[in-house]
Amino acid sequence: MSDVVLNHASSKSKWFKSFLENNGEGKDFFLTVEKEFNTQHIVRARSHKLLQKFKTKDGNKIVWCTFSRDQVDFNFKNPKVLLAFIKLILFLNNKGVKIYRFDAVAFVWKRQETSCINLDQTHAIIRLFRTLLNFTDSESKIVTETNLPFRENLSYFGNSDEAHIIYNFSLSPLIINTLIKGSSEAFRRWSMSIPPAKDNNSYLNFLATHDGIGIRPLEGIIKSEDIDILLNALKKFGSKFTYRKDKNNKKTIYEANISLFDAFSGTIKGKDNYSYHRFYCAHAMMLSFEGIPGFYIHSLFGTKNNLNLLRKTGINRAINRSTYDYKYIVEMLKINNSHISKVFSNIINLIQIRKKQTAFNPNATQYTLDLGNEFFGIWRQSINRKQSIFAIYNITNKARKLNINKINILNFESWIDLVSHNTIQTKRTFLNFSPYQFMWITNKI
Repeated sequence: MSDVVLNHASSKSKWFKSFLENNGEGKDFFLTVEKEFNTQHIVRARSHKLLQKFKTKDGNKIVWCTFSRDQVDFNFKNPKVLLAFIKLILFLNNKGVKIYRFDAVAFVWKRQETSCINLDQTHAIIRLFRTLLNFTDSESKIVTETNLPFRENLSYFGNSDEAHIIYNFSLSPLIINTLIKGSSEAFRRWSMSIPPAKDNNSYLNFLATHDGIGIRPLEGIIKSEDIDILLNALKKFGSKFTYRKDKNNKKTIYEANISLFDAFSGTIKGKDNYSYHRFYCAHAMMLSFEGIPGFYIHSLFGTKNNLNLLRKTGINRAINRSTYDYKYIVEMLKINNSHISKVFSNIINLIQIRKKQTAFNPNATQYTLDLGNEFFGIWRQSINRKQSIFAIYNITNKARKLNINKINILNFESWIDLVSHNTIQTKRTFLNFSPYQFMWITNKI
């Protein structure tokens, strides 16, 4: 897998140095404007000034910088830029790259009178790259990284002619919101509404990344006042926030900057002693959901907020970007009751269980169960219909009972919980769940 940063280049790159010198490849690769204009209608992920002045050999030039001054935007209206990326992708392909992650791809085409995001030309460029890869290597996959409201994000599947895999950005904040509030209502409603990915396409599911927890993907799913409740809880757990400017030039929260482990420090009522339980429950929910699961390495170690790095760098995202010494990790993994060992063994165990279940195939059937607000449940069925898994989660900090008749467990089959290995007694009336307990109930191991 290779990262292809389509929207921008470093201000220290060879291409941008050519631009500053007006000489060599790259001298006309970057997007400039003749004069500054009102940019508040342009959708961005940052609140800094969009148009930045750079001193060049030919005088000052105004350059488009969607993300920051050190990340300068390409001008895809220049065919040379498109050809340069075609050559780059062919080069990577010849080196054996199979998966191409298109970073910040939603922003690549700009028209000043528009929001400059998700434009038709952007989708056309992705279709072009997919066509190119179909002819050069049919096994290649395109992954689009588009941190957007869900319906906009979904558009990057195109008509099965754009991305093979899209980041499922809404899943992480929804799961966090569900476990902090102890209610599955919003998550269940959203889960019922999402379309299954078509064959050979997939969602990429994750709970954490090197960036923050995206808040924009909650737009249209959760009311703004409920988002505020979530953000206030995260603030109590040590979260910092990154802002952007909306179309009204108002600063709004773009992402919550906090380690995933600390995000599960408590509920909206405050901190409690169920951090580990929520952390494991969240990962089980993600692992059972339709799509391909992905892990930020710090999720495997339960890394906590790095306040020292935050103070040292002054960058909010640094709170979740700790650096470990390899020997330290090895030593901690040898200590059975250490924090790192405990988290690592539990997460790896869930991954190992998941990998063996055909009902967790990325394209296996998924049906969201209506189990009330205190539970979240989905039914997965393998493509060959031989295996069913009922993934059931108590998303509260209280012991709960679930009427077994609410899930379609056929009593002429044998059922077992893959997590505890306990046999499910189908003649019982209720299933008992401790706080944040989950079961993966299957008819076929």
